[in-house]
Amino acid sequence: MAAQASVQDAFTFVGGLVTEGGYFITPENSYKEGVNVIPQVDGVIERRNGLDYEEGYNLYPAAISSSSKDLWAFTTGTWSTVAGSGNRDFIVAQTGPYLNFYNAASGSVSASRNTVFSIDLTSYKVPGNPNTVGTGVCSFAPTYGKLIITSADTLPLLVSYKPVDGNENVWGTFTVKPLNLEIRDFKGIPLIGTLDLGPTLGTATFSIPIDTEYTAAQWESFNVDIADVKYNLYNQGWTDSKIDAYRVANGGSPGDPVLGKYPSNTKSWIYGKDSNDDFDSNVLNKQDFGNSPAPKGHFIIDPFYPDDDDKRIVYRPKVCAFFAGRTWYAGMPTSDLLGTVFFSQVLDSIDKAGNCYQTNDPTSEVISDLEDDDGGTIEIPEAGEIVSLQPLGRGIMVFATNGVWFISGIDQGFKASNYAVDRVSAVGCVSGKSVVPVEDTVLYWSTSGIYVVSATNSVEYTATNISEKNIKTFYQDIPILGKLYAEGSYNATDKTIYWLYSNSINTSTSSGRFNKDTVLAFDARLNSWYWFSIDTTTGVIPVSIEVTKETTTISNEYNVIAGVDSVLASTDTVVANVANISGTRKSYKILALHPVTSNNYSVTFADFDNTRDSSTKFKDWYSFNNVGSEQQAYFITGYNMGGNGPARAMSGQYLTVFMKRTETSFDSNTNPLNQSSCKMQSRWDFTDNTYPGKWAAEVEVYRQLRPYFTDPGSTFDDGYPLVISKNKLRGRGNAVQFKFTSQAGKYMKIVGWTGTFVGNTNV
Repeated sequence: MAAQASVQDAFTFVGGLVTEGGYFITPENSYKEGVNVIPQVDGVIERRNGLDYEEGYNLYPAAISSSSKDLWAFTTGTWSTVAGSGNRDFIVAQTGPYLNFYNAASGSVSASRNTVFSIDLTSYKVPGNPNTVGTGVCSFAPTYGKLIITSADTLPLLVSYKPVDGNENVWGTFTVKPLNLEIRDFKGIPLIGTLDLGPTLGTATFSIPIDTEYTAAQWESFNVDIADVKYNLYNQGWTDSKIDAYRVANGGSPGDPVLGKYPSNTKSWIYGKDSNDDFDSNVLNKQDFGNSPAPKGHFIIDPFYPDDDDKRIVYRPKVCAFFAGRTWYAGMPTSDLLGTVFFSQVLDSIDKAGNCYQTNDPTSEVISDLEDDDGGTIEIPEAGEIVSLQPLGRGIMVFATNGVWFISGIDQGFKASNYAVDRVSAVGCVSGKSVVPVEDTVLYWSTSGIYVVSATNSVEYTATNISEKNIKTFYQDIPILGKLYAEGSYNATDKTIYWLYSNSINTSTSSGRFNKDTVLAFDARLNSWYWFSIDTTTGVIPVSIEVTKETTTISNEYNVIAGVDSVLASTDTVVANVANISGTRKSYKILALHPVTSNNYSVTFADFDNTRDSSTKFKDWYSFNNVGSEQQAYFITGYNMGGNGPARAMSGQYLTVFMKRTETSFDSNTNPLNQSSCKMQSRWDFTDNTYPGKWAAEVEVYRQLRPYFTDPGSTFDDGYPLVISKNKLRGRGNAVQFKFTSQAGKYMKIVGWTGTFVGNTNV
């Protein structure tokens, strides 16, 4: 039987995790299984850094009890361009009913917390709301330098900030103003009559047609409140004098309209003017209005407080956004307003942030036109509960539990007088906080997969499942409650999205809706997936993720030309610390609960900082107890058949592994610092456990070509940036996989590998 040698190369891992590859078809440049590793743009795959408290962290003594931890909502948001400054961003952290503010341009976010000002949401609870304030997440929308905050249980808030002139290191003054959303009443009060059918049949209710005209006695006989009848007429522009005049002309007597009929809700009084421009009921009665409703909307009302107290709405919009110069609100968990989207008038004044109505009276006989910059409401009858609003391109995306809709202008930008509502997808969004805008697209989580909404042309969008081909199995295994409370954020510096969620929320190891222990990541440059497991055994609990803006500070010296006060001209130097906007970068920050006692928690921020010492670099929560816990990193390649196909057996010869050298210097005892290590194991014949005896022993594949020695404290520079090791492959079978595993306290940066095999040419 003839034998043939073959060489198989793997020089890039940019494909990331692909759980959907079969036994014979595994996408190139990917791996079938793995955790805590990150594919890089240059093709390298390396282990992640540990998640630990940020450098210079502070603990906010929030004194969160265990019961509060399980009850409260936790989330974060960014207030960008605060007070109109493009270099001033705040991070807002919600811990239950409390909102705290941090400087997002600080290296240590937790150390920058405003210790003087915070918002207690209980002060703004909607009257009559039955919920505990702080159990639902808040939504944040930066608006012309100010911040809109909404939640289902509180009044919408407008937060303003006034900085201290010339001193960014000192917190300025915050102002909080509750917002009352107002609309024009285009519905009026439905008139429902009741009839007494006797002791056997009881009562019957019926809707009274809008073209009906009754006297006061007739209305009362149907148990209809005359005040409601009059309200509808007032809302159509009628006044008492005109109503009385009409009643006199329709069954009443001069000076006594009691027996006369009220005008129907089809009649607009302006069509009853005579040649002298005076109202004349006889002229009005000559018009045939049919059963078309008359224009309504004279009254500007609070949509949550209708005249009927029994219908009072004790919830408010839980999501908000800023788009087209307006504030937008949606997400009322009540059937009456479930699919309603409110939008304000164009904010030439911030005082209009709650004005969701047209300026002109629709019932006016002079100026009743709807203007382009007016506010209003948009009804999406098919929509379920709206969980997120996201501006995108020329419109705003509306994410509901049963689909996605796009509101946009028809010809140009959005106008109150000219817009369209299009359904983008019938696949709903399972978590509003999972919605992540990424440049000209938006990603969101559904129950079945992760979708991206992208443009097909300038005005049309489509939603595509981007997890289906690569990580469908992985995603489906995420608990539904983990998806429901997933929270994502986009880092524009490295173009990645991290979603923080719980992978164990259905088990006894995790209590609390917002406890998190896993990161699912998507690299938008590589279109690749990977994930991290986060240690939770120490008791530290990640609860929310946000991206912060870091600014580098440069110091410039300026010679004084003309001195004043104590500065001497030509001799003294002024040193100015200037925030360098062009030097900004972004990094992920994770809000974490720090256990103080077994039943008490404080709050701080954590990150994956890559500047930590190598002895603690890969440990989660080392700063918590100076011990931490290291999460092992590994990945398993797809099935390699040596180029001979799965029906032909082959024997392994050698596996040459290429890894980046990570040693940087020597300590005082001439021990190399920042060492690497990687164990490799070959697995033969498609086996998935050790029982068949087809898994070889692990071997160390990071081996320096030759020892390198120098003086203590010197730089490690042996001239070989790549560490190349040739390793004997032991085993035989129809296919082989390779598992690469990190070792405690060591780097692992794999560039690629080459395998040589000898296989049969005949089956």
